[in-house]
Amino acid sequence: MGSFVLDIYKNEREWENLNLSDYDTVKYLILYRSKVDSIYNSNINFNINDAGDMFEFNQELVATYASLDTIIDKCNFKSKQRRLLMLLFDGNKIHDICSMNKGYKRSATYDLFDRIIKRIVTQNNIEWKGCMTNNEII
Repeated sequence: MGSFVLDIYKNEREWENLNLSDYDTVKYLILYRSKVDSIYNSNINFNINDAGDMFEFNQELVATYASLDTIIDKCNFKSKQRRLLMLLFDGNKIHDICSMNKGYKRSATYDLFDRIIKRIVTQNNIEWKGCMTNNEII
């Protein structure tokens, strides 16, 4: 919820303020998750006797995607909307999804994606306002 500043560590890109209330931020977080989120769909070794899988990751970006996932869950999207999000998270582009014969038509899919983003932004704003009201900040 809300916004934060990503700080700059070794092997990280420089980021400005990210805010899940911003349409473009949500759009690009969804479209580029497969490239940016190093933890998404990774296989992590949880066996305590093994060394485990170690890799560098941006904690703030992981937290952003965790917040995005929470907001998406609260949106209660229909199965077709969720399936579109999962296909996009996996790195597919909208024009590729339309040619996969999965029931998505080109213009309708762009409109569907636009509505998904707007709903995520709206739900984030509702959550943020509720949090601020509960903490008597506003």
